[in-house]
Amino acid sequence: MSIGAELTPAAAGWRGGLRTAEHEVPLHEVTAVYYGKPTAPVIPAGLSGPELRFSRAQARVGLGGVLVSLPVRWVSHPSALADAAYKPRQLAVLKQAGLAVPPTLVTNDADAVRAFAKAFGELIVKPLAEPVVYESGGEALVYTRRLGRDELDALDGVEVTAHLVQQWQPKRFEARVTAVGGRLFPVAIHARSEKAQVDWRSDYDALTYEVIDVPDDVRAGIARYLDAAGLGFSAFDFVIRPDGEWVALEANAVAAWGWLAEECDLPIAAAIADALTEE
Repeated sequence: MSIGAELTPAAAGWRGGLRTAEHEVPLHEVTAVYYGKPTAPVIPAGLSGPELRFSRAQARVGLGGVLVSLPVRWVSHPSALADAAYKPRQLAVLKQAGLAVPPTLVTNDADAVRAFAKAFGELIVKPLAEPVVYESGGEALVYTRRLGRDELDALDGVEVTAHLVQQWQPKRFEARVTAVGGRLFPVAIHARSEKAQVDWRSDYDALTYEVIDVPDDVRAGIARYLDAAGLGFSAFDFVIRPDGEWVALEANAVAAWGWLAEECDLPIAAAIADALTEE
């Protein structure tokens, strides 16, 4: 992709366009932008590591800065996505929206973890940021895991960085609710293996899916969250406890949705298109 945009005394905003090998889009014709989780800019080979990082940053800010200046509809705006990426903020806004969330601790203090376990019982620990570790040219996902009581006496390394610790929630099943504006696409996720019971992302082969209904109070809480966060799209993960209570775990504003749309024949793509084109 290439960009050519100029801001001149005669123009009210940026003029120019975006061009690929197949298409050219004049900026003045852009009416809406779907922005999810773009890949890193492709930079020609031959640069050193520092040069590559510098070039990618220039491309991201140059292209992104021009696009966010356009007076158009976004699903969702990059500034809203940046705020929504902070998981502690997600949980606070979910709670303010009237949704139940698990007791949660953010800490790098082993004694704080032990005190939290004493107050709330069995715990899980999960990443605060993107759950990917890059090493040796590859990457590995970091999954949610249960924190055994025997581990509480040997929490070596906790002090190195912050961790998200939560009370373990017993599950009847889990649910992913994909929200596009006012439309919800709720799916029950049934885990058929021990590791998927803790984090269903760890064993997709053990999952089955079922389209379900969302309780009215949860539906209203989702709407309040989207409004407060300024988002046009988000995927909400819930635990449905044995007593039927829906407990919100997170709201991922850049979550993948194609696999669920395919598994359950859900018109999520059409809903996004409608959100981008509706008057």
